Amino acid sequence: MLDSMQPGISGTLSVVVDESLTVPGVSDKYPRFDAMPQVFATGYMVAFAECAAMEAMAPHMEDGEDSVGIEVNVTHSAPTAVGMTVTAFAELVEAEGRILTFRVELHDDAGLIGAGLHKRAVINRAKFDAGVEKRRETSLQ
Repeated sequence: MLDSMQPGISGTLSVVVDESLTVPGVSDKYPRFDAMPQVFATGYMVAFAECAAMEAMAPHMEDGEDSVGIEVNVTHSAPTAVGMTVTAFAELVEAEGRILTFRVELHDDAGLIGAGLHKRAVINRAKFDAGVEKRRETSLQ
């Protein structure tokens, strides 16, 4: 990663919530989701916070690098209905080697819906993919 990857960098993204981002839209593999309220799913909220962190990191990454989420500690404090806009904000607050900690906040049209901390590890993508493949092969033996 570049030397410019320093606390204070930030990323922001917005999305309009549609049915695919609601709890019933999470997966057809678990039928209980179908009976849940049609509101922005916590899992998607977390993924969206990760996307904001990746957006902050993008200009500061070197070729061949990527990042993976390694820790999430967020609250989901308010429901968001279909049709509302969610905005995710992530600010780098700590960089310890290749481990980056982001403060994340998510708001919808009515106010705060989630906040917390998210950590990402900067990786060499080729080495990471090779490690994933080795792990997969080991599990098949």
